[in-house]
Amino acid sequence: MKPWIVWIGLLVPTLGMACEHERRRCEQILTELIAFRTDAIESAFGDLSVAMPAEIRIRFVKREDPQYEILQGGIAYDAEQHQLLIPRGIINAKTPRPLRWGSYYWPYYQKEEYQREFPVIEAIDNALWSAFLQEAAASRGLKWPHGNCRSVEVSVRLPCEMLISAIPQYVKTRRSLVFNENRLDRIWPEDFAAFNKRIWRYGQLEYADAQRYGGILIIRPLIAEFGVPRVLAYLARTPFLVEENNLRTSALNYQERARDALRVAAASRFN
Repeated sequence: MKPWIVWIGLLVPTLGMACEHERRRCEQILTELIAFRTDAIESAFGDLSVAMPAEIRIRFVKREDPQYEILQGGIAYDAEQHQLLIPRGIINAKTPRPLRWGSYYWPYYQKEEYQREFPVIEAIDNALWSAFLQEAAASRGLKWPHGNCRSVEVSVRLPCEMLISAIPQYVKTRRSLVFNENRLDRIWPEDFAAFNKRIWRYGQLEYADAQRYGGILIIRPLIAEFGVPRVLAYLARTPFLVEENNLRTSALNYQERARDALRVAAASRFN
């Protein structure tokens, strides 16, 4: 079990009654599965210590807890307290047997039947990736997702959404998304003001293309060079902004600044 995954509560023996009859046993099982999923992520993508804190605590939240409502039935991460908050209702979720199966990352995403049978695994993965991104952002005094994603201004909101929408392509699937990369006029429009007028006048198709594919084109070469954890940490620490009304120039500048920063970080790590 990862040393930085800590259950708030006393561990009980591994032998015991079925989950539906023994709450603390259920909580231990889920805690062990979370630890296996952290192993799975690190085995698949590499060291997470570039952003993760020394310790993450797990707290199971009762229905009467003030934080229960904000969870909306799912797992959330509190970056200030370094806690995964898990609603008690999740503890009865079906888990794989043996639990160690959860220490293999990609098999779960390669078969839809696994995702249907064990949705709690994806909920855990989402929470762990969220924890990683939130901690990376917090190291620069930011929050994740960046506040720009809530802006009413397209020129502020879209670049933020591009980064967010690109991340699942690298942590949920091993297949490359096929699209027409030659249509940079739609994906990275060079006249952003004109682009903005078009999407308001003719609909959201161009917006959707930029939102879905724009971030992929930015981060794909970076991930090929530096790996997923370091690139995602950089995204969380560095908002993407439109410069000089030109999304293509902005994307290329962001990409180059990321390369420079990641190369410096890699060099310092070995010195």
